[in-house]
Amino acid sequence: RFFFMILIICSPFWCQQSAPKNITAMLSSKLLSRQVRTIASRATTSFSSTLTRSPVALFLTPRRLLSPEKLSLVSDRYVAFRAFSGGPMPLRAFPQYTIFGTTTALSVRSILPQFKRAGSDGVSVERRGKLVLEFVPRAQTGAGFLWKEKTPFSLSVEEIGLCISQLPGNSVELSHAYYGAESDDEGSRSGVTQTSGDSIEKVLTIQQAEGSSVKFTVDYMKNGVGGEDPSGIVFSRTPLEVMVQAGEFEVLKSIFQTSIPYLIGWNTTMDIASANAISRGVERSSGGYY
Repeated sequence: RFFFMILIICSPFWCQQSAPKNITAMLSSKLLSRQVRTIASRATTSFSSTLTRSPVALFLTPRRLLSPEKLSLVSDRYVAFRAFSGGPMPLRAFPQYTIFGTTTALSVRSILPQFKRAGSDGVSVERRGKLVLEFVPRAQTGAGFLWKEKTPFSLSVEEIGLCISQLPGNSVELSHAYYGAESDDEGSRSGVTQTSGDSIEKVLTIQQAEGSSVKFTVDYMKNGVGGEDPSGIVFSRTPLEVMVQAGEFEVLKSIFQTSIPYLIGWNTTMDIASANAISRGVERSSGGYY
């Protein structure tokens, strides 16, 4: 057994010493060529896979390495061939975080910014996005929540920044004018008028409670008095309160902080601008455009 082990270990050395130099060179050349082809094939596969997964890599790829289909996607600034569980990447997603309290659920969702074309091949932000806090009362039977009777309160990026800077040490109170049930999501206000003296405000109050918990409250107020019913609509469940525990509040705070760049379109426009700058730099350094 020991003899065979020595033979296996030393056989490549003996073959190299006994074989003519030209044969050794030829074998080495073929082996090197095969290794090069294998590495190139793996690199091409990895490169193609990277393009499929990363839209930014697509923008940074020299034009001569792209197929006509992918090249057209680059021209249109749109990537629609990313892999998602073996299929095409979905075009819509619904990020949401919900805290279930004893009497009310508090849900956080986003309204993304609206973009517009700038020049012939640019893009800019037309309207900033928002975060929406939705207060959902529990059913009187105690089973489930009445999602159709939710009360939303939207937060602008400045209001989000205020909450981050003040909470939980200081309380925060925000008020928005109420324009009617058809605009209760605080999005569209078309065709809605407000009479002087009949102003009703939707008020959000966030304050520290016992221990490390934080209380979120939403109410309709008129002339400083809470629990008011907007004209023609009965909100018998207000005010709505949710007691948020310390761990849950840290999650909310993290969502607030990370959402701001997306709500103002900073991440999106910076990614496009950076990819374009890198692409132009690569093309200049290569001696011309592809």
